[in-house]
Amino acid sequence: MHRALADPSADGRPTVTRLHDLLAAALPLATLERVLDAGCGMGGTMLDLAARSSATFTGLTLSAQQADVGRRAIARAGLSQRVEILVRNYDRPPEQTFDAAIAVESLAHSPQPAASLRAIAARLAHGAWVAIVDDMPEPAARGSHDLAALQRGWRLPVLASAMELGEAFARCGLSLAADHDLTSDVRPRTLRRIATLERVNRLLRRLAPGSARHLLDSYHGGLALERLYRHGRMRYRLLVARKTTVA
Repeated sequence: MHRALADPSADGRPTVTRLHDLLAAALPLATLERVLDAGCGMGGTMLDLAARSSATFTGLTLSAQQADVGRRAIARAGLSQRVEILVRNYDRPPEQTFDAAIAVESLAHSPQPAASLRAIAARLAHGAWVAIVDDMPEPAARGSHDLAALQRGWRLPVLASAMELGEAFARCGLSLAADHDLTSDVRPRTLRRIATLERVNRLLRRLAPGSARHLLDSYHGGLALERLYRHGRMRYRLLVARKTTVA
């Protein structure tokens, strides 16, 4: 599940559909025919965007369990003819050409985001669009305890900054078209609440069996992420680029 954002259509309450609204506004959805979702999870973003367009969607996930859940949801929505989920790495996209690619909180899980982006861009038609949404650290976050805790807890090999992704765009023949900073719509808990939950997390780690500790590590990483936002060391951004040259 991607980040919930403050939604003006819900009186400012955070919703997971707000990001879909922003993606639909950032991309020429009505003109797209084939869209790649690199790291689609259970397909929620594809289902939402497919309901707003006539495009076909191909999603990639490494999790067979996520794929099974997503395929059932696609069938229930009556969209099996236009939406599919493949179990494969987004470093090896299908051998077809796409008009757009989206990657929502997925490039952070790549050991080499620039290489992953290059593989995705190679499957794009000239003039195609790319939309990347992710947590992007500020320079002040580098070397911090919180960034290390986030990467350790969420098993993130590399967390690229907006500048690093922009440089990767250029090397892939992609021109940055828009940089939407969505940080003000993220709703982290207060620093006091984060500290309280960390104390509970430490206690549970002492009591929990070893098999459960990876879940507690993940939760601790999420708390570290919230503190990075509170200290202004993390930004949540939507980067939109267009393929203008051959990489």
